Amino acid sequence: MEEEIETTVVGFEEKHTISIMLFLSINGECKKIDVYRNVSSNPRIPDKLDRLEAMGLLTQRVTKGSRAVTVELTPKGRIVADKLIELDKIMRTD
Repeated sequence: MEEEIETTVVGFEEKHTISIMLFLSINGECKKIDVYRNVSSNPRIPDKLDRLEAMGLLTQRVTKGSRAVTVELTPKGRIVADKLIELDKIMRTD
């Protein structure tokens, strides 16, 4: 049986998903290796990226003529990331 992807805010309970969203929001389009280097080298990061892609929040595409994978927020992902940044700012204030 195939695992059903959570498409609500509950999908962010998975470790590193919020960090990935914030990283992509700040840095824009980048290579998958940049996510490993700057967010986590956890071997499950590809699964987390796949989950975020299934949620419609980012896209992954193989760079033409290379094996490198480019990761980028979708328009929906940008809106969600902006809300996460807003929440982070609220949480940091006294």
